[in-house]
This record gives sequence, C-alpha cells and structure tokens, in this order.
Amino acid sequence: MTRYRELAAEFADLIRQGTLRPGDRVPSVRALCRERKVSPATAMRAYEALEAEGLIESRPRSGYYVSARWQRPHREPEHARPSSRSTRVDIDELVFEILESTRQHTAVPFGSAFPSPMLFPWAKLARHLGSSARHMDPWSTVESLPPGNEELRRQIAQRYLSYGTPISIDEIVITSGALEGLNLALQILTQPGDTVAIESPSFYGCLQAVQAAGLRAVEIPTHPRDGIDIASLAAAIEKHDIKACWFMTTFQNPTGALVPTDAKRELVEVLARHEIPLIEDDVYGELYFGDDRPK
Repeated sequence: MTRYRELAAEFADLIRQGTLRPGDRVPSVRALCRERKVSPATAMRAYEALEAEGLIESRPRSGYYVSARWQRPHREPEHARPSSRSTRVDIDELVFEILESTRQHTAVPFGSAFPSPMLFPWAKLARHLGSSARHMDPWSTVESLPPGNEELRRQIAQRYLSYGTPISIDEIVITSGALEGLNLALQILTQPGDTVAIESPSFYGCLQAVQAAGLRAVEIPTHPRDGIDIASLAAAIEKHDIKACWFMTTFQNPTGALVPTDAKRELVEVLARHEIPLIEDDVYGELYFGDDRPK
C-alpha cells in the first residue's frame, strides 16, 4: 500500500470509530508533513482521497475538517428470528397502509418499491408512446397474446444465455408483471393448505400471494447482508412438508441482501435433494454495481 493510502486509511478509521467526529479539525498539511515525515504531495493526496470518500471537507483559509454531513454507520442488524412454526398469513390491512403511504407527496415511501414519479421522463415517454401507436402494426396485439411476443421472448432467452443459462423461447411466458408470473408459479406448484417457505422479513407481495392461495408459510431467517440462512432452511424442511420456496436471493426486498454465489449453489443442492421447487423472485437482479450481474 502506498504511503498516502496508508495515511488516508488511518484517518478514515479514526473517523469511522468516532475518535474524530463531524466538525473536528484534522492536522494541516504542513503539520501532517512534519509529524509523519511525508512530502506535501503525499499529504495532499491522502486528504484528497478522504475528500473523495466524503469523510473530510476543506474550508477556505481554515484547513480540513471532518465532514459535517458524515454520519457514523449504524450497526448491522442481526439475523431475523421468526417462529419456526407454519402459520396462516393475514396481511391485507398492513399492505393497504403501506400503499396508502406512497400517496404522500411529502414523504419518501421506504415501505414500498415504487420509485418517485418525479424520476420518470413523462414528456419523452408520451412522445415515444404516441409515435409507436401511430406506426403500430394492428396484428401486434395478436402477437402479444400468451405465451407472448416471440421477438421479446427471443431477446429474453438471449439475455439469459449471456448470464450462462441457456433457455428455449418456448420455456418463456410473458406476463403482465413480475408478480403475476410469481403468482402463476405458486398456483401451479401448490394447493390450498400446503406449506411454503418464505424469507423473514419478506416482500409484502409474496405474503399477499400466500394468503390469497390459502397456503401456510414457514419463515426462514434472513441475514441483512448474506440473505437466506441455509441451515435454518434445511431444519425447516426436516420439520415441515414444504411444497415450494419463494425466495429473492439477489437484492432482497426489504433488506437488499445478496446471497453469495456459493450459498446459492448450496441452496439449490438442498432443494434438489428434497425435490422442492424454487420460485425465484429476481425482479431486482439488474440493480447491481460493477460490470457483472450477480449469478
């Protein structure tokens, strides 16, 4: 590690640990050079790196200070600890409250996955929709009947192929939304009274689907960083006659958890061993940082 990175890491640790708090002054460049026996260029690069992370800020004719906007991260939440029993789901009233909250213009609705309507380019969308409608082939409405537009299904199949999953277009059905597709999968695999495994905490749409299908749910503890607890799932399988699993393994809602690749393989192995189908809610799989999509 270069000297300036060592200095930056040292100050970053002091700030994150709370030794240096927002508003505290850090040594001047001259003082840092004198105390640590480094060149002015090294000291400046260290402070520039800290500025880039938002940890410090410069004030004209005053020096460098811990950023007033920086807040010490909260401690990571622990594992969810739900009951191991299977239960009926009754969530309609709570879902209504969550959806009602999204109508408030003055609040950011963290309880739902709806983006702010202010983020959409409505005028541009209207122009493109109008242009598409004027040039639309009347037969395109027929081509979009189930199983869906063939060219769209081909593009989806090619996208899956780029992820390393070869799939035929005949295995793809276009639905009116992700939730409809997930509900169809649940209806195919279960009957009223069956037990399904879900994450805890879980997406409210999943809970609604389980309730509407007349199913019982077994909650599987979920870590806020690494997702589903495979050991707890294996224990639940031994205890309950689980007919299907509904999991969101990539950027789970509401935790944002991403199950590591090795854990995903273990999950598939456990379910395959017991011949339990997995319904994967992958609606947020494209919301990744970096060059490669999580597997």
